Amino acid sequence: MSLYDSNQVAALLRQMGQADELLAEAYVYGSVSGDGDNDGQLKSLQKAKLLRPDDEPGSYRLTADVKRLLNKLMRQQSGYRQLTDMGKVIDAMDDVIIDYRDSLIAGQMDDADHYLDQLDDLLFDARDSLNTSLDNMHYAISSQFGFVATLTAKVRENQKALDYAQKLLNELQQIDPETCYQWIFDGAPTEFARKITGFVHWFRNMLGRLAHVIEKMRQSLFRLRRQVKQANQLRGMARFLRKHPEYELREDLPFAPELPRELKLVPAMVTGGLVDVRSSAIEQDLVEIVQHLRRQAPSEPLVGDREAVSVESDELEVLAYLSDWVLDEVEHFFEQAVLADQGLSALGHWQAQQGAWLKESREIDPQLWIELVFGYYCKLAPQQQSIIALEMEEQLVPGTNNNFTYSDVTIKVA
Repeated sequence: MSLYDSNQVAALLRQMGQADELLAEAYVYGSVSGDGDNDGQLKSLQKAKLLRPDDEPGSYRLTADVKRLLNKLMRQQSGYRQLTDMGKVIDAMDDVIIDYRDSLIAGQMDDADHYLDQLDDLLFDARDSLNTSLDNMHYAISSQFGFVATLTAKVRENQKALDYAQKLLNELQQIDPETCYQWIFDGAPTEFARKITGFVHWFRNMLGRLAHVIEKMRQSLFRLRRQVKQANQLRGMARFLRKHPEYELREDLPFAPELPRELKLVPAMVTGGLVDVRSSAIEQDLVEIVQHLRRQAPSEPLVGDREAVSVESDELEVLAYLSDWVLDEVEHFFEQAVLADQGLSALGHWQAQQGAWLKESREIDPQLWIELVFGYYCKLAPQQQSIIALEMEEQLVPGTNNNFTYSDVTIKVA
């Protein structure tokens, strides 16, 4: 038997039919943007899980399930890789990025856009699958594995989920997300770099969420095992009472007259959110309450004798503005690079500022400084990035043909 009735399915299909042009535009062109008139329709499509937000605000893409269905119906085989584990996802992304880079360098923009769409689908599928897995595990913990009834089954399901989560965390911890930055090649578009940095940021946050879920699972497993122990003790007491009839309790004991009043069971109270004024049984009581309220004299607020006291303070504490000195230095570096006639090296700026930083007991690793400069550049608006050129000194990693390490970053006005 289906979980949904025909009316719900018909409503979803009707919603897809009413938004046929928007869905077709999102499929053919990769994304669709709102123009003010269709914002409500786009939100409803997102709520129905037919569209998902794009990186650009106000833009939407088809969800992976809808796009996979359309690819199958249109005989398109664009995303054939199965996201079985993150290692295979990284390998798939590496292949797509190589194809995208080669197409971009060769000037084949249609192919480059095709591979960029494939990369976006891979990134979204990876995030969606793991986020869904984490959400399902969190829901199972919150509901105490309510999809099974007995405590023994709950303990078994909790143990299996805990083993799976620990194994998943161990596998994901073998992946170093920092290596993903090597995919950002020289001359890569801003949109591509933003996708890679966003994936790295999500991966780090996801590891923290997974560790939190594992800790919650351990606590849930401890509580369930304690409940199983208590249930076993109660079953042992029940068996003892059945073997010793002298301790058997009468069925009418809760209502026995010799039982103290505090231990007797009483009928459940009938409560309501409001008073039924149409009931004749409480009519007289309501009339008496209204008459009593009318006879009451209006109360006057009590005003006590108070004397005004002035508060003076000669010592005024000036709170200093707390700022991140590293971020201030990065912004100062970009300001100097914009004002300079020629490019400004991040490593050269780091060496020039060592004296001033050491006087203030401040220290930062040069490799971290270069990564911060590059990360700040990636977070600039597209209009700002269009007037700033980024040059990176790269060196081929021994034993590879497409992996590079970067030793310096130069910023200059384009």
